[in-house]
Amino acid sequence: MVYIIFIVIVIILLIIYNYANYKVPDSLKNIHSITFFSMLISQLMKREGGNAKIYSRCKEYFERDGIIKLYFRGKWICMITDLAVAKELCLRNDVFPKLMLDEILPNSAAERHFGVNVVHSNGDVWKRHRRVCNPAFKTLPIHLFVEKALKLMDILEKVDNKPIEVRDFMQRLTLDILGKVAFNFDFNNLEDPKNPYVTAYNEVQDVFRNPLISFLQLDRIPIINKLVFRKIDKLNNLFENIIKEKRKSLAAGHSNGDLLELMLKACEDPDNQMLSDTELRCNLAIFMVAGHDTTAMALSSLLYLLAIHKDVQEKAREEVLRLLGDNLTPSSEQHAALKYLNMVIRENLRLYPPAGGLTLRVLTEDLKLKNFLIPAGTPVSLFIYGIQHSPKLWENPEEFLPERFENEHENYSWLAFGSGSRMCLGNNFSLIEQRIVLCLLLRKYEISLPQNSIHKNELKFKNAMNPYPIDLIFKRRSE
Repeated sequence: MVYIIFIVIVIILLIIYNYANYKVPDSLKNIHSITFFSMLISQLMKREGGNAKIYSRCKEYFERDGIIKLYFRGKWICMITDLAVAKELCLRNDVFPKLMLDEILPNSAAERHFGVNVVHSNGDVWKRHRRVCNPAFKTLPIHLFVEKALKLMDILEKVDNKPIEVRDFMQRLTLDILGKVAFNFDFNNLEDPKNPYVTAYNEVQDVFRNPLISFLQLDRIPIINKLVFRKIDKLNNLFENIIKEKRKSLAAGHSNGDLLELMLKACEDPDNQMLSDTELRCNLAIFMVAGHDTTAMALSSLLYLLAIHKDVQEKAREEVLRLLGDNLTPSSEQHAALKYLNMVIRENLRLYPPAGGLTLRVLTEDLKLKNFLIPAGTPVSLFIYGIQHSPKLWENPEEFLPERFENEHENYSWLAFGSGSRMCLGNNFSLIEQRIVLCLLLRKYEISLPQNSIHKNELKFKNAMNPYPIDLIFKRRSE
């Protein structure tokens, strides 16, 4: 009881602290705001809607001004949908450098876990990380993707024609694939989701999903901080041990072709500067968080769309069967040849981008945007969801129309993986994973939505891009 009272008092004090620092800078006063209490209630009450709700509430201002502002962990952040600024932000890293974790989240769980890595770094530090990480993503071990995807097919054999919660299965699958491809580690999440390795990983992800931590900064309170950091350190130690074992394995002449192995080999290149084990661990951590939930969400929403758009499902299946023949999964050459399936994947990522906004940047000089002058030092981000749903940029933006990507062109209106030199390193990783899983499922199953589904009219979200459970039926096809 005393502990509960203490937590309540701490939360009240944090609300007061955040509100006391809520003052809007004069330079940003004319920009439309999502208020502190609106964000607070939405976060704590877990009101449904997520990015779609933000966009619908602020659509008038996004379309007219190309910008709104919101309050996050003591700072006012500008969310931008203006396409000209989007292009500048993607191309000019000198004017729009990344905002470091020790600046936006000092002494936080996120800073302790992710530190400085290829995503959260700038200038020469970023180039050093990029030189080591980039080669690892050039040649991906596709056989490891297939190995785990086939394990999913074995599990689905046992639940033929019965509803399954697809989001849970996709999260378990993508964690297993990531573990194998990133550092040849078997989380075994598909078969044993309660094992200690999965538990350690999920405990840390729950920390980052907790609004009391992500929004109210509960992880900065000493007692809470200690409890949270204990979970972070447990997973950090797991990653550090994996790195040590990988070094021993390489020294003994063993090779698996996973990302960590390729990164360690890149460190041996005399033209590269080495990354320390701590830096390698921070990169593994960011690869995991960037590649797990995002691809799981992409696969979940896409399977949902295929379930309710049977014509698209059948057309994608016909292409898979025609091009792959007797092959279960696509060869390297066939990945590009699956043109319609790739259009379907891109359209899903447009409708439901797993990341609602790009990693925060900070202005190094004043930015003129229509009637607003945004001063240097202001944190900014592109609101990807708003850009990809804008009626100015997309005809019938709320409709699922894969054919819109038949003659695609680069104009910064599709930013599921960002763009420019800071584009997501793992974009090809995610696309390969999605194609392999979809080819296997489309070949063997017809996918449908239960009649009583809460998603029968639209995909409903709890918050951000986190939907309510999605039950789908996988019925084995008659050959």
